[in-house]
Amino acid sequence: MLTAKDGEFDEVEAFELGADDFLSKPFSFPVLVARLRALTRRAATPRTDQLVAGDLVLDPVSRGCARDGARIDLTPREFALLEVLMRRAEEVVPKTSLLDVVWGMDFTGDPNVVEVYVGYLRRKIDRPFGCNSIETVRGLGYRLRSTAPARA
Repeated sequence: MLTAKDGEFDEVEAFELGADDFLSKPFSFPVLVARLRALTRRAATPRTDQLVAGDLVLDPVSRGCARDGARIDLTPREFALLEVLMRRAEEVVPKTSLLDVVWGMDFTGDPNVVEVYVGYLRRKIDRPFGCNSIETVRGLGYRLRSTAPARA
């Protein structure tokens, strides 16, 4: 992550949300090149880490998603949103964090886009399977439940 943010809490949040590295502006070009080379070396070994929450599986390498063995087609934005929620399963993820990670820190559109995309995800990963994985925590954000409660 290359960012103008430079506080230690910003750096911690970036790593918790899945960043592999963190570099604040202003930065040294030789340091940037060295970090990119290091990241490239790490990427040379294929990652097979699948994210699993109950019967919901997300594969960041193949960009695949399935629930109970059934394939679920997601747009790139839906995939990114679900990936953040699954990496922080059982945690409340603030809406502002989702905006920063999925839409970018320079996003200037309507922040309610998060609610819209959470709705899209619910229609794809929950409703067809009769469960409620994504919980709205009013005033705080969203939480992905590992064991999705059945709908009443």
